[in-house]
Amino acid sequence: MSVRAVLFDLGNTLWHIPERPPVNDIRRETVKRIFGVLRDWNVEPVDELRFLGRDIRLAMGEADRAAYESDCVSPHFPTVVQGVLSTKGLETSLEQSEQLWDAWNLEGAFFGRRLFDDTMHTLRGLRGMGLRLGCVTNRPFAGPSFVAEVADHGLADLFDVMSVSCNIGYMKPHPKIYQHALETLDIAPEETVMVGDSLRADIEGAQALGMTAVWRKHHALKENIDHVEPDFTINELGELLTLPCFHKNGQAAAG
Repeated sequence: MSVRAVLFDLGNTLWHIPERPPVNDIRRETVKRIFGVLRDWNVEPVDELRFLGRDIRLAMGEADRAAYESDCVSPHFPTVVQGVLSTKGLETSLEQSEQLWDAWNLEGAFFGRRLFDDTMHTLRGLRGMGLRLGCVTNRPFAGPSFVAEVADHGLADLFDVMSVSCNIGYMKPHPKIYQHALETLDIAPEETVMVGDSLRADIEGAQALGMTAVWRKHHALKENIDHVEPDFTINELGELLTLPCFHKNGQAAAG
């Protein structure tokens, strides 16, 4: 069966953060945003509320890790934030917790996130083969700033589907997040290639459904400690255009 679609992870697959800002700068910006929201609510950030940014980070990390290591049902992170506020004696509506969750998230523009140099060339090359493209990604946040960042990088114009774990309710490698993308595209798993940097989430999860899985090997990873065997391994994204799975039926890469 010929390949008709390619799905991509985002972080360390299509984009990355070359150099994170200093920790103090991250903390300063987080505190400024959170304190601004609290003061809009006429709540002065004193006592334990001064550490709200840290406590949200810890609670979010714990909830995300627990879900990934168990049933891969994505936590509802605004509810996690609501729980943190409650422990500090501050009862809020879900709308308020969503506002604070949005403020807490420092998106890619702040961190200097950018596409890999060969991302756009590769995506356009695959488009030139007549392939449909999509994104399947685990993310705790998919708010307006994330949507704007995807658009600013030119990815929104290339993707036919965006399956984001916090929107779908399931995290990779759970089959339902992949099935959302496949059903939206109306394409069978056997007609689909998945590309990502996580052996468990991207490779094992895709293969379990019958997709061809391409591992974008992270340069810092020296060995395959998960013992998951990808169908193909690449070091640079542009190598996708030369893989035999895209050429067995006479498809030719553009550019």
